[in-house]
Amino acid sequence: MFRRLSQAAAARSTGWFGIIVPAVYATLVIAVTLVVLADSLFVAHDDASLMGVWLILVTLPLSGASLSGLSGLESLLGEMPQPLKSVLFYLATTGVGLVQAWLLRLATRGRLRESDVRSRVPVS
Repeated sequence: MFRRLSQAAAARSTGWFGIIVPAVYATLVIAVTLVVLADSLFVAHDDASLMGVWLILVTLPLSGASLSGLSGLESLLGEMPQPLKSVLFYLATTGVGLVQAWLLRLATRGRLRESDVRSRVPVS
């Protein structure tokens, strides 16, 4: 696995930067999701916890659009039970965060190096 990562990093102009940055962001999104989920499931609060705000902040700017889509879905379908709202919140924000990690990968991967471009072109 590490050999393939090294080969992929060597083939691009940005090198390891295009692999590490999106991987760290995706790991951050998953870690924050697990912390917020653990807080909502296992910690008793007298008032509402604001831990979900961290998940929204980590996954901005697309999380704003997904959450407004969720509120539009609720107005379309009517009142939803609270467990369903929670599941949709976690799915929407985590999914949007992983999509942003993929977009970050596309933005930071760089061009193929000239030597790799020539080696990939079939010679007839």
